[in-house]
Amino acid sequence: MQETVAAQVVRPRGRTLRAIYLVLGLAFTGIGVVGVFLPLIPTTGPLLLATFCFGRSSERLHRWLTEHPRFGRFISDFEQGRGIPLRTKIVAVTAMTAAFTYTGVWALPHPVARVIVAAVAVWAIWYVLRLPTAAPAE
Repeated sequence: MQETVAAQVVRPRGRTLRAIYLVLGLAFTGIGVVGVFLPLIPTTGPLLLATFCFGRSSERLHRWLTEHPRFGRFISDFEQGRGIPLRTKIVAVTAMTAAFTYTGVWALPHPVARVIVAAVAVWAIWYVLRLPTAAPAE
């Protein structure tokens, strides 16, 4: 098995900090799983955050996510700096654009809140677009 970036991270020594990372990892995993079934709830971001947290708290759960039959390849590619597939980028940017547009135009009446949502949207879309594009699966 290839060594991942998260496996190279020094895990925190304190039990409390590791427990916090574990709880966050479980919460992000839950959000990611819900996102598989509900539209406009993200999946990829929370699972990447869960992997980050598990990399600092639980080697077993980190390995479970990186070797998962459905998500493992995407997570490992991201961790190792190989990026995300083009189709995933397109779906992510489209879904973010739809969600941020709906939120900014119809759900938020306050102009300051709309500006904040627009700023977060621009940053999130920029971040996804700047990631390397992974080679197609073989």
